[in-house]
Amino acid sequence: EPCRGVKIGTGLPDLTRKQLKACLRENAGLFVWHAIEMPGLDPNVACHQLTIDPAASVVVQRR
Repeated sequence: EPCRGVKIGTGLPDLTRKQLKACLRENAGLFVWHAIEMPGLDPNVACHQLTIDPAASVVVQRR
C-alpha cells in the first residue's frame, strides 16, 4: 500500500540515506505489516503486551 512508510534518521549522510531507500524499495516484498501476513508464525512470538505496574507513578517527559 502506498500509504505505508518508514522513518529514516535525518542524521544519515545523503549517500547512505539514498542507498537505504533504494534497498528498502527493492526488498519491500520481504516485509510484512501484520502478523496475519506470516502464515505459520506463532502469535505468542509476533505479539506482545506491555506490562504496566498499577502502583507506578506517572512520569512526564520534559522537552
